[in-house]
Amino acid sequence: MVVGGLCYTGVAGAFSRELLLYAGGSIPLMLIAGAVTSFVLGMGMTVSACYIFLSILLAPALVEAGLNPLASHLFILYWGMMSYITPPVSLAAITAANVAGANAWATGLNAMRLGSVLFILPFMFVVNPALILQGEVTVILLAAMTAITAMWIFASGLEGYLYRAGTIAWPVRIVLFIAGGMLAFPGLKTDAVGLSCLALAYVLASFVPRMCIRKPAL
Repeated sequence: MVVGGLCYTGVAGAFSRELLLYAGGSIPLMLIAGAVTSFVLGMGMTVSACYIFLSILLAPALVEAGLNPLASHLFILYWGMMSYITPPVSLAAITAANVAGANAWATGLNAMRLGSVLFILPFMFVVNPALILQGEVTVILLAAMTAITAMWIFASGLEGYLYRAGTIAWPVRIVLFIAGGMLAFPGLKTDAVGLSCLALAYVLASFVPRMCIRKPAL
């Protein structure tokens, strides 16, 4: 009934046009607006209902902006599910907290912290369709390797722990965030900058005093 009413009254098409006008042709601004819309609507609907609703309202605007159709639909579906680990809804976290007898709010906040890299992943595959297996095999393999590396770097920066280096200070974490951002953006030049920043983070953590708070146990 909701979807039919939106289509019959013309609100569905108007919403897409308004989003395009609001973004002013800016793909990043449109993706951020789409992510917020999907996230908010996902807190009050099931995933299937949220996707059906947004595939009519939001997906046409993303496709019209020049983004990959399949990636656009996966983008809104993915963001509609993020409320499952994000307070105040966090249905999955609250269910796990009840099973474990833990505090629901603390479990939800920890779930959001541990899954924080997942908030970046939808932006990666919508700007680089090779991550959803669209393109040549070599391009897909390169995109997969850089995406995995970027997720690992982001997780290291968020947790403050670098593999084979130990617990790291904030300057090294900032360098890791820059490295992850460069690797997440498709392109050989950005990949080279990201790997250089990763190497710099290891140099700082290994040879500069106070950049590594605690070494890993042998």
